[in-house]
This record gives sequence, structure tokens and C-alpha cells, in this order.
Amino acid sequence: MNRSWEFGVNHLRQRTLTECSELRTKLLQTIMIIGTGIDIVNIERIERVMGRWGNHFLGRVYTEREISWCQRKSHSSECFAIRFAAKEAFLKAIGTGLRNGIQWTDIEVENDPIGRPLLSLHRRAKEVAHARRIERTFLTLSHDRPFAVAHVLLEGKDDENSDR
Repeated sequence: MNRSWEFGVNHLRQRTLTECSELRTKLLQTIMIIGTGIDIVNIERIERVMGRWGNHFLGRVYTEREISWCQRKSHSSECFAIRFAAKEAFLKAIGTGLRNGIQWTDIEVENDPIGRPLLSLHRRAKEVAHARRIERTFLTLSHDRPFAVAHVLLEGKDDENSDR
């Protein structure tokens, strides 16, 4: 084998490995978990609240799209309960609860074309997420009567001025 060719290949390999390592380091330094939250809801409790407060409760907590989506389901209370758990889990993950002007309807649970749940943030929730440099949300939902559970993971860029 030609020594200069071998040197060239090894040099290129080392350079590529170094560049990959540098890129990996940059990614690890800049992308991080900003928050995580989990919530569990008793579906029967949501049924009781819906029975007592009806549309007043639904309109205060859920968006029109969520209400429409859940009312089309044969077990609508499970659908509402799991969305309530998702909203609570998001509020825990972001660390503010309903403070800072965030409203229930600022947090919306949608589904992509294959049914995967997604969080959509609106108004004040979107502003707070932007201020905290949150770039992506991950949502997992599950239910087994009488419980519905949701987990939210918030990912974003590291704030260089942060003491984390």
C-alpha cells in the first residue's frame, strides 16, 4: 500500500472523528432537558366534574378542538381526563403552574395524522416556553380505568447565563 495514500486516509479518518466529536460536544452543551412533569388523574373524578359543571368546565379547561375531538369518542371522559393530565404535566414541567397568566386553554393536546399526541402551546404558555428557550415538547399518554396518566418532557437550549 502506498504510504502517502495510507497517511491521507488515516488523516481524513482522524479529522472526521474529531469533527464528529466536536459536533457531539456542541450538541450536548446546547440541547438539554429543561423540565419534566407527570400527572395522574382519576377518570371518574373528571366525569363527576363534567356532570356538575358541564360546558362551563369544558370551555374553561379545553380548546374547541379538544372538546370536538373528545366528544366524538365513545369514552369521552377518558379523552378529557387524559388531556387534563397532559396539561397538568406540562405545568409541572415548566415549573410555573397556572401562574404567570397561563390559562388552561393555552395548552392544547392534539394528535398527528397517525394518532401520536402532541402539545400545542398558545398565548401565554407559548411566551413562557419561548422565554425558557424550550424548543420541543414530548408527550406520552396512557390510561387504564380508573386512571389516566401523562408525561411531558421539555427540551431546549441551555441558557448560557443559567446556573444549572
